[in-house]
Amino acid sequence: MAVSRRTCLALGGGGGLAALSGCLDFGSETPQLSLTLLNFDSERHEINVEVFRADAEEYTDAVVLREQYELSPPPEDAVAAERTDDGALESDTYVVDVTVSTAPAVSDTYHFYPALADDDRTDRLFIELRTDPDSGDRYIDFQQNH
Repeated sequence: MAVSRRTCLALGGGGGLAALSGCLDFGSETPQLSLTLLNFDSERHEINVEVFRADAEEYTDAVVLREQYELSPPPEDAVAAERTDDGALESDTYVVDVTVSTAPAVSDTYHFYPALADDDRTDRLFIELRTDPDSGDRYIDFQQNH
C-alpha cells in the first residue's frame, strides 16, 4: 500500500512538533520557597517545622513538609547559627507551625504568602529562634524576603 504525500507530510509534521514540544520554555518554572533557620540562642536546639497548604480540607492533603532541624549555637564570631534548606517546596500560600522541643518548649504559627508573580526573587522564609533580653524567654520570629 502506497502512502500519499499528504499523509507523509502530516505524519512528519506531527512527529516534528512532538519532538520540539519539550524544547519550548517560556520561563514557566515553578517558583520555589527556601527556608532559612537562625538560632540566636546560645544553646543547641531541635526545631520541628510543619508546613500545611492553607486551602486543604483534609490533614493528609494539607501536610507538604514535616521536618526536624538541628541548630547549633552560634559560633563565637557570629550572632546566629544558620541552617538553609534551599528550594524546600513550591512557593504557595502556607500555614507554618514551628516548635522548639528543648525545655521550655516554644511554638508559633505563621501564615506565608508568596511574592507577586512579577517579582523574580526566590521566596525565602526566615525562622528565627531568639531570646528576650529582659526576661530570658525564648521566642520564634518569622521574616520574609519581600
